[in-house]
Amino acid sequence: MRHNVRLLTSAAILSAVFTLTQSNAAGPQEWDGDFHPAKVSYLAYSGTLSEKQPPKIGKQKVSLMIEGQLARDLFASIGPDEKDACGEGTGLRIRRRGDVSCTFDKESKASPYTCYIGVDLKTGRSTAGSIC
Repeated sequence: MRHNVRLLTSAAILSAVFTLTQSNAAGPQEWDGDFHPAKVSYLAYSGTLSEKQPPKIGKQKVSLMIEGQLARDLFASIGPDEKDACGEGTGLRIRRRGDVSCTFDKESKASPYTCYIGVDLKTGRSTAGSIC
């Protein structure tokens, strides 16, 4: 039950971020105050992302990977591109704002925009959702 509440908290964070991006998205759109579908995948873990240890009660974190239109809107909202970022120069553009990181990969036709945000479920605070 607590795990579900924490995941809902993460969803609320993303919804707030999405709401903010709608005002900055290309082209004026009338705000309807409703939730919208998004393509989101997650990884539950403990430790650090580079370690990828199985999630342990009290030490759980979740990394959310966002793709599609929401990722595109977030990417547009958090610019500019980072200079000298890992992967730069390979057709990969990287943008970060706080614990939100987004990429645009012109080589990826299926899903060129991807964003990540992490949530420490013990503290409820955001954390990095991806590593270089």
